[in-house]
Amino acid sequence: MTWINRLRLLGSLLASLIIVFLLVLVFNQRQHTIQSQSATIIAPSAQVASNYGGIITKKYVKVGQQVAIGDPLFDVSSVSLQQDLANHVKITSSDALDINATTGTLTYKATISGTITQAYAQEGSYLSATQPLAVITGDTGRVVQATFTLTPREYGLMEKGAAVTIHLPDDTTVSGVVDSAVVQTQNGKAVVTARITSDELNKRDIKLLATDGAPVQATVVLRDDGVLAGPTDAMRDFFRKVGL
Repeated sequence: MTWINRLRLLGSLLASLIIVFLLVLVFNQRQHTIQSQSATIIAPSAQVASNYGGIITKKYVKVGQQVAIGDPLFDVSSVSLQQDLANHVKITSSDALDINATTGTLTYKATISGTITQAYAQEGSYLSATQPLAVITGDTGRVVQATFTLTPREYGLMEKGAAVTIHLPDDTTVSGVVDSAVVQTQNGKAVVTARITSDELNKRDIKLLATDGAPVQATVVLRDDGVLAGPTDAMRDFFRKVGL
C-alpha cells in the first residue's frame, strides 16, 4: 500500500469518526431537549375603568391604535364629580386621569404603552362608575407560558435559567430562559407549566407575531451531567450562531 493510499484511508477513517461523533452529539442534544405540548405568548394589559359615572364627551382612541403613557383616551363629563367638587371634596389628578375642576370633566389617560385591544365606550354614551372603558395590551413585558409533560427523570433535569428556543408562527426563533415553573403530577408524570422570559421577544420588531395569545412552541434544554455535555453545548452554540 502506497503512502498516498494510506493517507486516503486515514483521512476516510478520521472523517468517519468525526461524522459518528457529531451524530452522537446530535443524539445527545435531542435526548436533553423537550418540546412544549402547548405554548402561548402572554402580554401585560391594563383595563381603564371609570371613577365617576357620566357622559363620554370625547373619544381619542380606537381598537388597534398605539398609545404611549400619558396619552388621552376619553373625556367624561360627570355630574357626580361636579357635585363632589361643589361640596369641597378633595379630588386630585393622577397618572391615570386628569380632573378639570372648572368643567367637571375627567380625562382618562394611558398608564402603559401599547395597543388598544378593547374599546367599550362610545362618544355620547353614558357610563356608570367602575364601568370599563378600554383595555390596553402592552408592547413590552411579553412572556411565554408553556406546558410540558415530563418523566420524573426529565423533570429532575429541568431547572430555572434553562435555555429555551421559542419558535414563532413564521418559523423564526428567539431565545429565552425558564423563569419559573409550577408542577402537578398526573398519572405518574410531571405536568409542568413554565414561565419563559425573553429579551428578544420584546426588543425585536415582531409585534404582529408576538401579540397576546399568539401560539408558539418552546424547546427547553435540560441539564446535561454527562461527559458529552461540553461538546454538545459547544455544538449547540455554533449552530445557533450560524442560524441553524
